This record gives sequence, C-alpha cells and structure tokens, in this order.
Amino acid sequence: MVVTKDGVVVAESLGPDLRKEVVAAVSSHMIQVSARSLEDLGRGTLERVALTSAHGRMVFVNLDVGYLVVITKMEMKLGQVLIEVESAARKIKQLHSRI
Repeated sequence: MVVTKDGVVVAESLGPDLRKEVVAAVSSHMIQVSARSLEDLGRGTLERVALTSAHGRMVFVNLDVGYLVVITKMEMKLGQVLIEVESAARKIKQLHSRI
C-alpha cells in the first residue's frame, strides 16, 4: 500500500483479510508518531520503521511523497523483506520522479 502521511490511500494491493481503511489509519498513526518522536529527539526525518508482532510485521518506508506500507507474515525473514521493500521503494521513487 502507498499512503500519504495523513492516511489517504494512493495505491493498494492487500490480501482479502486486510481492510484498507484500517491499514491506512494504523499506518498514518504509526508514521506520524514515529516521525514526531524522531524529530523531538533530534534524529532527523523518518526513513523506515519496521514493527514486529506475534503474527507478522509492518514496514513503513518514506517515499518523500508518501509512504510505502508492507505487511508480511511472521515466517518471512526480516532481512529479505527489507531488501525487497527498499527495492520497491526505489522503483516507486523513480516512477514518481518521471511524472
């Protein structure tokens, strides 16, 4: 999913068990809280956040014009997920720069 900082869905391709409104709302909240926290700590802008739960992960990547949100199952290796997510984020940024 690609969302704006405010949770507006730009594009999505979620599994049938995920509701885009809920994912967008959770994503917006996590992005805003994380970005504000980093700013308050003087650590710069949010680049990437990875959350791990008992059942899976959510990864948020700053695209400058929005955020890429990826939801995975727990079985997926975090290192491989991050490689794939960063690759996808680069491709989205390149596509956006051509528009």
